[in-house]
Amino acid sequence: MSDERELSGVRVARVLPARPERVYDAWLDQRSLRAFMCPAPGEATEVAVEARLGGRLRVVMTFADRQIEINGEFVALERPARLSFTWRPDTGEPESIVTVLLAPHGDDQTHMTIIHTRQPPARASSYRSGWSSVSDRLADYLAR
Repeated sequence: MSDERELSGVRVARVLPARPERVYDAWLDQRSLRAFMCPAPGEATEVAVEARLGGRLRVVMTFADRQIEINGEFVALERPARLSFTWRPDTGEPESIVTVLLAPHGDDQTHMTIIHTRQPPARASSYRSGWSSVSDRLADYLAR
């Protein structure tokens, strides 16, 4: 396992076209996660969610040249403001933590911040790009 001092994190923020309760629920619904929980041009081909503290999260992301399986557990569920889960890709990276913060923005919008911590610094740019793409896909999903 990497030394804690060798790990870093990324932060991605986005305003979404839905109230925090709807955004929060989308993060815990298998159907909606399948629609947005993979950076373009890939797709989430398998999603399993146990929406409870200690419950499992599994996402299989399929790209043209590879497939990545992410496993984790929910470590915080505070509807509608915060959820957090561990992130264990099958690529050999150390376990990291993803936290999603949701706050009302205007009348019917949400300011969402995704914070992904405890990851190797060499992966920060890739994760920042990935979470930005996931945020865009979530915005598109919520706008339907």
